[in-house]
Amino acid sequence: MGMREQAIFGMALGLTGTPWEVMEVKLDDTAGRLDIHLDFPPGSRFVHPVTGHEATVYDTRPRRWRHLNFFQYECYLHAHLPRVDGGEAGGIRSIEVPWARAGSGFTLMMEAMMVLLVRHGMPVARAARTVCEQAHRLWRVLFHHVDRAHGQMDLASVRQLTVDETSLRRGHEYVTVVCEPGRKARGRRKATPTRVLFVTGGKDARTLEQTRRFIQERGADPDGIEEICADMSPAYRKGIGEHFPLARLVFDFFHVIGLLTQTVDRIRRAESREFPELLRGTRYLWLKNPENLTREQREQRQRLSQCKLKTAKAHRQLAAFQDLLKARRVEEALDGLKWWCGWVMRSRLEPMKQVVRSIREHWDGIVAYLETRLTNGPAEAVNGMIQTAKRQARGFRNFEYFQAIIYLIGSRLSFDHLPSPIPINPHQSS
Repeated sequence: MGMREQAIFGMALGLTGTPWEVMEVKLDDTAGRLDIHLDFPPGSRFVHPVTGHEATVYDTRPRRWRHLNFFQYECYLHAHLPRVDGGEAGGIRSIEVPWARAGSGFTLMMEAMMVLLVRHGMPVARAARTVCEQAHRLWRVLFHHVDRAHGQMDLASVRQLTVDETSLRRGHEYVTVVCEPGRKARGRRKATPTRVLFVTGGKDARTLEQTRRFIQERGADPDGIEEICADMSPAYRKGIGEHFPLARLVFDFFHVIGLLTQTVDRIRRAESREFPELLRGTRYLWLKNPENLTREQREQRQRLSQCKLKTAKAHRQLAAFQDLLKARRVEEALDGLKWWCGWVMRSRLEPMKQVVRSIREHWDGIVAYLETRLTNGPAEAVNGMIQTAKRQARGFRNFEYFQAIIYLIGSRLSFDHLPSPIPINPHQSS
């Protein structure tokens, strides 16, 4: 290739304004490979990575970096990487090149493409096949950039947390996911989406101790957390009380609804043994919201509700509880909740009465929900994304892999330190 083509490749690689220039470009059609050789003029000076001062070249060592494919050809950059002498203050060190980070065998553009593919839902194994690389090398790139981006998250404005669990693999191996819940837009302020702040193994009280330490290490004040929403897990309750004593504990109201729904289904299963002709195959008839039922299903549920069934009575109690959410004023919701608890306790449905006892035991946290309306709902949506990624990847080898993917898809990380691997329309509004 001529000088014009070499200059074009130099511009594409971002070499303008640096001592580096493209010296040779070789296209091997048989091997399906493009090799770009870079060099610098004699007498060039480079910045020492420790001292920050320019120095002459001490010696060079050959290096190679994998770059984005050039059409159907694998592309590699080649250069003799200079080492410069910083004297006693810095010693002899390899310089930093503009197209790659130190110690990496990929260019920054190639690493940006790897991150982009996985961030937008492609499993790592498939992304590795797409760029014709080994999966373990792609994982190393992900670990580096996710750690860097996650380490730059600003926690100074965090005032609320949600704490939820998700499974690493089948069985009883769990991780705890701590999120900052999103805030709705007010006036001209933009709404802020939910983001994952911290992920740690287990689902016991120690996860809250680790969360507090994480917030402190990021330079934020854990005592500035005002509310924490969690389910009724005794372990989370204990951890919040010990490590976030100034935060108000908010119990996830929809967790209570889930508990009630499970109780209604348990009553149905027990009663279906007595009335199989009425209740067999009606599970989802009771569990679905009315708007999700067909006309025939609504009519069937209405007929069954007129029978003196324990299941129908429990379902009416569940429906009345759900109506409490519609109260706009806190006082109205509290009065309704007190009435509901008394109504259920006067019934003869022991499983439902057990739920009331649990509500009364966690009363302050439920009142906190009615006052703040803080729930784990947005965190559950993130959890759905996490489980989808896990299924697509067919599981993860260990916790560190799972943690990196959760941060990548759920933390809304900024990768401004990486170039864009795809063309950007300069006329497109941001």
